[in-house]
Amino acid sequence: MEFKDCRYLDGSGNEFIIKKTPKITVEYNPVKPLQSSSGIYDGGEYVKKEISELQYNKIISTLRDAIQNRDIYINDRVKGSGMIILQKEDKENIYILEPGSKEIENIEKRLRDTINL
Repeated sequence: MEFKDCRYLDGSGNEFIIKKTPKITVEYNPVKPLQSSSGIYDGGEYVKKEISELQYNKIISTLRDAIQNRDIYINDRVKGSGMIILQKEDKENIYILEPGSKEIENIEKRLRDTINL
């Protein structure tokens, strides 16, 4: 799975951006109350952190595990679902994961632990 950039959106719309160049980083763009459906939810503070090759590989492995399980794919983005977006040159692959799946739990734990959220 080679790609330029990878994004993951959690069930609340918080976004994680994983980039490999020029440095390996994970960026967390939280939803703010004005953007949330409730008008109250706050995803926390913005974080951008440089990570190691090992941490990057663990994140990619966790995403790959989710992508390989086609049983958890759903057609439309709903509250609580996860969304993986892989950017490959001029092509984007989008995978929407069903709410409550262990794959979502694994991805979010890996990402949050990596940037200490």
